[in-house]
Amino acid sequence: MQKILLNIAVILTIVIPVSCSSSKHSKVKRLPGKWQAQPIRVDGSNKDWPSPYPEYDDKAMLGYAVSNDKENLYITVETGDPATQLKIIREGLTVWIDKTANKEEITAINFPIPQPASRESKGEGERPAGGHIQQGQAGGSSPDRQRIQLEERVSKALQGANEYSLQGFKNCNLQYPIMEKDSCGIVVRMALDADNELVWEAVIPFKTFYYKSQVTRADKGKPISICFETTGIKRPAGQGNGSRGGGMRPGVGFGMGGGMGMGMHMGGGGMHSGNRNNQNNNNSIMESLYKSTKTYKITGIAYQE
Repeated sequence: MQKILLNIAVILTIVIPVSCSSSKHSKVKRLPGKWQAQPIRVDGSNKDWPSPYPEYDDKAMLGYAVSNDKENLYITVETGDPATQLKIIREGLTVWIDKTANKEEITAINFPIPQPASRESKGEGERPAGGHIQQGQAGGSSPDRQRIQLEERVSKALQGANEYSLQGFKNCNLQYPIMEKDSCGIVVRMALDADNELVWEAVIPFKTFYYKSQVTRADKGKPISICFETTGIKRPAGQGNGSRGGGMRPGVGFGMGGGMGMGMHMGGGGMHSGNRNNQNNNNSIMESLYKSTKTYKITGIAYQE
């Protein structure tokens, strides 16, 4: 009898912790996800995605959407801000994926690969890609003109955005040309649409990062986290923060024809108010170029029979 009781005690000692662990696992919060009924064609077009994109980060100036089918996770990012577009093309967009939803930065797609200034096509009279757009003659260029200049830079830089790299995935962590399919089956593309929106797309097979190659009913609602990270371009010397009254420091030139005299203050009468307002508008247009951002999205895995 004592031997039987001892065996029962041993069994309970083994079973109870397993049961508690299972109970804890069952309490993981389930989240809704977006089921992708038809596979997304990854071609740098937003035609396969909802319009407008369902989520938007106004600080990062990025719209984004995430969906999945049984085998693939689909991710897209979109921005119509030319300064943000240039920042992404020049410095790259990093998309982090964490299957545990703990916002860990281990698994990522880096696309495009950051471009050195020498790789960006330059138009006559433009500065290297890391520099600011020319302000023109005294009084500066108009916001519309500066936007056009930015759009031209974006179009030229996009031609060199043809490589991506992978990290933290299963057996395919290298750098690839976008037209060469990697061994994991991950596909990325980026393009400008007819409305000058920059569209970034990726399809990521679950087998490359998840616990299994296909999701099942048991995976429905399990949370995963996605992070969209941009890296700001270094602000040119002598250019302050455009969000603070134009960002110009006393005695510092700003690339205007004829320059600025020493000791000129923004609060004084040395600059006409029209020119000052114009400069503030220009700085505002450029400001997102210099900002690094992180946008987190926690979503659930969708599933349908």
